[in-house]
Amino acid sequence: RPFVAADAIAVSQVALEAWRFTYQAIYEEAVIASFVQTHYAPVHLAALVSQMQSGHMFFHVALHQEQVVGYCHLGFTPRGAELFRLYLRPLYIGCGIGWALLQQGEAFVLAHGLDGYFCFVHHQNEVGKRFYLRRGFRHVAAQDREEEEYMEKSFAEEKPGPDSCERESEL
Repeated sequence: RPFVAADAIAVSQVALEAWRFTYQAIYEEAVIASFVQTHYAPVHLAALVSQMQSGHMFFHVALHQEQVVGYCHLGFTPRGAELFRLYLRPLYIGCGIGWALLQQGEAFVLAHGLDGYFCFVHHQNEVGKRFYLRRGFRHVAAQDREEEEYMEKSFAEEKPGPDSCERESEL
């Protein structure tokens, strides 16, 4: 479902859990905590609602038993549509929730008349890179940034992906 300001604290908590899980071997705990506190501060997340309501941004959350377990955030940049964030609580990785959120984000991109989008993935985030490759993204090394790999997806090259989970979750 669409993100609402009341979700901001829960999304920030999911971000911290996901970052600890994803980047624990890359960054020290203090670096992770500081980054999440700065970039996923509830007040900053809540401020995104107006952009969503105006149709300039996509930000959905996934719920399990009324608790936020993941989120997907896309928007527009000078390069085109960009996936800014897609994170899940570690317990829910591999259940199809990320794929379902991504599909909803892709519908948003398509509704804006675009034929693809892109994201940046930390070069040591193997779980993330595998996820995107399985979902039809390709790595374009010429567009890489310092520690991040540029990955893009063209809907013309789309391949179906798995979408299953034993847990009942609501998007």
